[in-house]
Formats: sequence, structure tokens, C-alpha cells
Amino acid sequence: MKSDFRYFIDIIPGDLYSRTKAYICQHIAIFEPEEYAVGKVICVDDYHFILFFSHAPITRIGDKEYKVKKGDMLVIQPWEQVYGIPCENKKYDKYIHIAVKKDFFWKVAAEIAGGGCFEFKQIQNTYSRQLLDLIGSFQRELMDHGESYPLMIESISIQIVFQLIRDLQAHNGESTKKVSKDNKYINKAIQFMHEYYSSNISINDICNLIYLSPCHFKRVFKECTGQTPHQYLTQIRIEKAKELLRIKENSMEEIAKLCGFINPGHFSTVFKRNLHMSPTEYRKMEK
Repeated sequence: MKSDFRYFIDIIPGDLYSRTKAYICQHIAIFEPEEYAVGKVICVDDYHFILFFSHAPITRIGDKEYKVKKGDMLVIQPWEQVYGIPCENKKYDKYIHIAVKKDFFWKVAAEIAGGGCFEFKQIQNTYSRQLLDLIGSFQRELMDHGESYPLMIESISIQIVFQLIRDLQAHNGESTKKVSKDNKYINKAIQFMHEYYSSNISINDICNLIYLSPCHFKRVFKECTGQTPHQYLTQIRIEKAKELLRIKENSMEEIAKLCGFINPGHFSTVFKRNLHMSPTEYRKMEK
């Protein structure tokens, strides 16, 4: 089986990677670095999960900072910017970094979402003993048998993704019940975005469809997905644009129109802000 996690070598310092234990298969990769890569913005097109074994540097995901402790876990979703804030005179312990290919994650998560679009309700929580046991099984399988038994490796990989989701989704209280109650409206809003992303749709259009006030909708949507409606819609448009950029005959003007951007200039600005490269640079990279 061919793995595609080579970019990990490029996004962290070489001396750090040389001291990192790595267990890699086609769908997921588990890394055990000896220290944190801080002071550098990282942004990649997969799901990444960090399991902390002690206190760690403050981690900024997007524009929000997270203070973590032993037993915590964070998820970084595709193309989210993550930044470890440097701190002098502080020694941190080891941690586990799990990378999951985006398509594989969506395939597994679709069952949890009942065939619909899955979104994390929260991106920070505690990890379970069951997850650590599965990670150990994955590592032992690769050490003992390599990739001789692909179905076994895939089976363990699926279980790891399920447990990652369960651990991050596990929380209690009245707020959880309220979010769960509103989930059907959010799922309907997400479906609407996927169907009409190429049009000039607004928050009011969505709220009229699901019979929620804009204020309530924005709050519940953020609780359910971790993103604002605008951020979510923008991400849909960018993903569609990436697909079209791989088709060489599409012009920038055509792609902007097909993906719901105002004009090619707007498309280029939004694309570069989110992916840190222009549409033209992305197209060349995909050749």
C-alpha cells in the first residue's frame, strides 16, 4: 500500500523528524515526536489529531488559542492554520500526532452522520483508554507484520477514526441536548449550502429555509461545526474550486463563477487567504 504522508517531512524541521517514531499506512499515520514544532504556521489538507501526555505549548487553531493539559486532545481540520506559540524556559513531554487522510475520514464519519455531512461539535476534549489501546494495536501490527495484511491494518484504522470521533464528541449537559435538538436544522442548512454554493446565497436565505432566526442559527451552527456559516460555505467553494483547478481547461473566470465567487479577483483573494497560495500556484502544483 502506498502512503501519502510525505508532506509531514516537509512541514517540520528535519532534525525533529529524524527523532520522530513514525507508523504509516495508506489511510492514517501515527507520529511520536520528541518535541513540539513551535513558531511555525502549519496548514495541510488532512485531519490531524494531537494527544497530549503533559502540559504543552499554547496552540492556536485559526484565530482561537487552546491551553491544553495532560489527557487532552485537539483536532485540526483540513486547511486550518495551526501554530504552536513558543515559550522560553519550558520543557514539554512527548505527545502523539495522528494524521488521517481526508477521504478516509469522511468515509468513516459518514456512518456516524447517518450518511450526511459530519462536523465536529467541539475540537478539544479528553482521549480515552480505548483510543490508546487501538493506537498500540496499530503500532504492533506494523512492527510485527508490516503491510502484509492490508485488511487488518484498514480495520484497525477504521476503529481508530471511530474512537477519535467518539472521544471528541463525548460531552454532557443541557447545552449538548440543545445542540442535538437543533442538529436537524443544521444538517438541512449544510445540505442547502452544498446544493447552492455556486449561487449568491445569504444567511437569510438559509434561515428562511429552516425557520430559525439569523442570530440563533449562527450560534448553533458554530456550536455544531466549530465554524461560522460563512466559513463553512467558503470552505465548500474552495474545495469545489480545487477540483476544477485540476481540470486544466477551466479558466479562472469560469471557476470563480461556478464556485460562487463574485469575480476572479475575489476568488484569488479568498483562495490565497485560506491555502496560502494562488489558484495558479495550486494548479501548477497539481500537474
